[in-house]
Amino acid sequence: MDALGPNRARKQTAPKSANGMVEAIQSFKQLLEQDFNKRVEAMKTEFQLELTKLSDRMAEEVARATAQVAQELSQVRDQLTQVCRELEQTRLQLDTLSKTETPRSSVQTYADAARVAPTSMSSQSSSAVRSATPEPVFCTVDTSRVREDHIGDATPTMIRKTVE
Repeated sequence: MDALGPNRARKQTAPKSANGMVEAIQSFKQLLEQDFNKRVEAMKTEFQLELTKLSDRMAEEVARATAQVAQELSQVRDQLTQVCRELEQTRLQLDTLSKTETPRSSVQTYADAARVAPTSMSSQSSSAVRSATPEPVFCTVDTSRVREDHIGDATPTMIRKTVE
């Protein structure tokens, strides 16, 4: 049994060394996990710091942009107020002009002038009027306000017939 004795000794020492290897591997694994966890925590802290910096920069940019928009809005309000004042002044000027302008009804049209007998002719004797050679009468007729559907009625011939 001597031959079995050394084998038994090996078997007994082998489990001890295998256990030691397992323990060494587990210890190494724990060290790796600890190192990994430390690195993850460091990265997490670094990312949080960067995120905080970015957040602060964004807040500053938003504050600057808000201040700029507020300033531009204030300028636009001032300009709008000025334009409103100018518009009111223009409206007052137009009201003043329309009140001082001669009323449209006092302007005589051709029809109004044709209806009234000339005063110079009534004061002259009828014989003097008959003996004088009549001068041709000319007038200008504004047809710019004639509607499109009546434009054919606004020819010089038609106007002459209507007046005569």
